[in-house]
Order: sequence, then C-alpha cells, then structure tokens
Amino acid sequence: MNPPTFAVLLSLFIANIASGQPLDTTKYHISVTSIGRTNSFFRNDKVWRGADGAASVDLGNGRVLWLFSDGFIAADSSASRKNSKMIRNSVAIQEGVDLNSANIRYYWDRKGKEPHSFFPERGENWYWTGHGVMIREKLILFLTKMKGVKTGLGFEAVGWVAVLVANPQEEPSLWRMKYLEGPDTFGTIVGSAAVLKDENYLYSFSVLEPGTHQAYLLRWKIADACNGNLSSPEWWFKGQWAERKTSEPAPEALFIGGTEYSVHWDAALRKYLQIQSHGFGAGSIGIRMADHLQGPWTDLHLFYTPDYRGFTKPFMYAAKAHPELRGAGLAITYNVNSFDFGELVQNQDIYFPKFLEVKITKREE
Repeated sequence: MNPPTFAVLLSLFIANIASGQPLDTTKYHISVTSIGRTNSFFRNDKVWRGADGAASVDLGNGRVLWLFSDGFIAADSSASRKNSKMIRNSVAIQEGVDLNSANIRYYWDRKGKEPHSFFPERGENWYWTGHGVMIREKLILFLTKMKGVKTGLGFEAVGWVAVLVANPQEEPSLWRMKYLEGPDTFGTIVGSAAVLKDENYLYSFSVLEPGTHQAYLLRWKIADACNGNLSSPEWWFKGQWAERKTSEPAPEALFIGGTEYSVHWDAALRKYLQIQSHGFGAGSIGIRMADHLQGPWTDLHLFYTPDYRGFTKPFMYAAKAHPELRGAGLAITYNVNSFDFGELVQNQDIYFPKFLEVKITKREE
C-alpha cells in the first residue's frame, strides 16, 4: 500500500491573522482533563483501524452519527494496519451519549471483495466528510469534493456536495440518499466545518479552499433544504444576509479558521463557542467566542497542547467539540498523525481520535 494522502493536511495551514478582540480570560476559566478511559472508544473494532475527521451529528434518541475521512480497513480481524486498505470516508453510529457505556458500529461499502468508501468516488474525484445536521425528519450532510494533483500536497478541493438522507433513523447501510449539487460558491467549500440550524434556517460555516482558510457563513431556509433545494444560499455580507451572484465584491471573513472545526451554542455561558486546532505539526487547540453566529468573534485563544512524547514526527489536527455527549465537561476530539508513514502503520496509539474533557466557566466578578 502506498503512503496515503490525508484529509487532515488541509486543516494544518492556518494563517496567523487576528480578526477580533482577544478572549477575556479574566472572565472565563478553562480547565482540561485528558479522559484516557475513553481514548479506547474508537479502537475496539478489529477491522476499522482509525481515520481522519471525527465530526459528530446528534440524531436524537441517544444516537450520534460520526463522520470520518481517510481511514484504514484491515484485511482481517487481526487489528493490523499492515495489510489494510485506505478508503476515503466512513461513518459510524454511536448508541448512547455516555462514552463509558455507549457502543459504536462502523459502516463503509462492504458489497465487494474489498472495502470501499461509504460515499463512493465519482470518477477521479473522491469525497472527504464535512459536517451535517438533522432538519425536521431528514439528515443533511456536506462533503468536500477532492481530486489528486501533481503539485503542492498532491490533492486539492474542487467543490462540494450535500447529501440528503430521507431515513436517518435506519442503519446507514439502508439509507436512501440524494446527492445535491450546490451552486457556484466562488472557491468556498460549503459545510467543511460546522453546520447548525434554528427554527427557520440551516447555517453552514464554510472555508475558502485552497486559500487562507477565510471563514464565511451561509444559510438556506429549512423548507428549501428539506426539499433538496440549495440553489440560492444567502451569505452574511456587510452586516446583513444577501444572495451573492459574483465573486467580487467578496464578504469580509468572520475569522481565519481551518478546513474543519466545530461551532455550538453554550446555554450556560450564553455564547457560541468555536473549537479548532492551530499550527503545523505539534499544534495546539484553541477557542473563540461570539454572541451571534455571524460574530463578531474573538481572536483564537489557545488553551491546550497535547503531549507528543513518544511520537517521532507527529502532527495534530481536526479538533472539534461534541456537545451532544454527556460528561463532566465538554467533550473535544482531536487526531494525532505522523509524517513518518512507517510510524503511522506501526503505532496504534495514533490515528484514532483522542478525547479531552473541557470545563469552561464564568469567573465570579
């Protein structure tokens, strides 16, 4: 097997550009616990042997959908990556929201003699997973369309699609999926990061790719999205929502982020929280806050750097929060990979999402 190209490399090149006020650490206290007892959660399947991404979607009724990009599928139940095949994406269903008692089952295309991606390749293009959300009784997911190139990292994003699932409460192998081609979004990859909803609208944080990872916010009416109509998104543009017909003028970026990150509403803090990884290689994890989805967002505040001892050439990426999981704090996952492909194959302590538990509280004034 040749060394794979990893989805995560897209999220490593994050520009160090400030876009807001510093997060006021005199008002908030952030404490971090590495919840090692749950770091075996993704490792128990002897065939599914790790993957990129790890975005989660609350399906309701104690069920959580996990979305993964490039991953190893072992040739047998030996739990080894040596004879594995790399597929471009897979999904999993978690039953139960407490990691100490929940179980998880993985899904990919098992119809042939060899494993294949859950969301199949289209010619020379393949899909890496973004994020999604339940809208009414349906599920909408966003995928990044990729292709191989002979320059740069060896791959680049060339567009996006959405997938509308009519029966998300069935197991994924039985899903009825409709692929939705979106309009021209002027080099912006829609849904690669957080996707949210309110009573009336579906919102997507999206990134300029390839580029400087400028973050934009788009929305559609829930009724349109449920009907599979994504043709006319509104953009947050100069302080208001408006359709965008041309590449210029472009909206002002909300912040400089990454290809993938999470955004959610924290009811206790009454703030939107954005969680992402930052830096190339042995990076850190940071947080932004805002009163509204469209900002203004604070600058990124770095609050945790993993322990990389024991890894030869590590790089960290894909930090995201999972507020639907139950625990003493906010569950956050991140991935650690290696620039040494031999280490990636041999070291079973990397390429599985790792968990943090983070408590964010307001300081008493």
